Amino acid sequence: MLETHIVPSAKSTLSVYGLYRKLISYLLFLILMLCISRPLNANNIQDHNLKAVYLFRFTLLTNWGEFKPQDNQYVFCSQAPSEITDTLRTLIKKQPNYGTVVSFRSIKKLTSPSCHLIYTTTQQPKLLAQLKARYPHALLIGEGAAFIHAGGSIAFIKENNRIKPLISLNNLAPTGLSLRSQLLSVSDLADNKEVS
Repeated sequence: MLETHIVPSAKSTLSVYGLYRKLISYLLFLILMLCISRPLNANNIQDHNLKAVYLFRFTLLTNWGEFKPQDNQYVFCSQAPSEITDTLRTLIKKQPNYGTVVSFRSIKKLTSPSCHLIYTTTQQPKLLAQLKARYPHALLIGEGAAFIHAGGSIAFIKENNRIKPLISLNNLAPTGLSLRSQLLSVSDLADNKEVS
C-alpha cells in the first residue's frame, strides 16, 4: 500500500504563522482588557504600568496605512523622568525588534527624526501644535480631558477608579491614522460628549 506524505507549502506555513501571531495578539489584548475591567487599587496593577501597556498596545491597535514604519520599528517618544516611560522602556526591551523609546525632558529638546507615538504631560495648546507640526503622523497621547481640549488625540482618564483612554477622533483625523474597533470599544470618545 502506498503512503502519501503531505508536505506543507511555504504559503501554508506563513498563514499558520500569521494565525499564530493574531492569536497571541488577541490573547494579549484580552489580558489587557481583563486588567482594565477590574477596579485598580494598591493590590492590583499600578496606574503607570497600565498606561505603559496601553502605550505599547496603541501601535498594534492603530491602522498606520502608508505611515507604518518600513522596518516595523516604532519610535516611542515619551516625556521623562516618568514611571510610565521607565515601564514602557522595560516592555520594549522584552521585544527589541519592535521599537525604541526616545525620552525627552522638554518638547523643545525632542530631536528624534521620527516619532510614531508621543506621550507628554503638557496640556499647552501651543506646545502640542508644535509637536503636531513636527510629527504630523504621530499619535499624540497625554493626560486628562484638558489634553484633548488642547489638541491631543488620546488622553488617559480615570473613571470609576479605572484607567481608560479618552479619544478625540476629530484631533486624530489630520494624522491620517485610524484606530481599530478593539481600542474604540474600551474607550470614551471625546467627540461624543462634552470635554471639560
